[in-house]
Amino acid sequence: MNAIRKSVILVVDDDPLVRVHSYFALEDAGFEVVEAGNASDALACLDRRPDIGALFTDIKMPGTLDGVGLAKAVHDRRPDISIVVTSGAGDISAATLPGAARFIAKPFTGAQLSRILHEHID
Repeated sequence: MNAIRKSVILVVDDDPLVRVHSYFALEDAGFEVVEAGNASDALACLDRRPDIGALFTDIKMPGTLDGVGLAKAVHDRRPDISIVVTSGAGDISAATLPGAARFIAKPFTGAQLSRILHEHID
């Protein structure tokens, strides 16, 4: 019997409550989820997990890279990874994001998040 392989999503948000909401919504939608609280941890996780297929990141985060910088760094390293960026501070211009990255505004529901990631990955 072959096991169905789940898509792996890296969720990055410095707010633990938002991160856990995203984690459970995506897990319920059938994804395997790994998480990080900042861009540095996310890049380290990306190095450890070559099976990551998508990045879901908040824009506003502490550290040397914000979410847009993280999205660009991930796209440069792994252009095969689907990228979805979120913020509660308003829409972000598509020109600001790398490649085919998508934007979803906060607040979002778990169903909206899982739908946009399924569409973006498939």
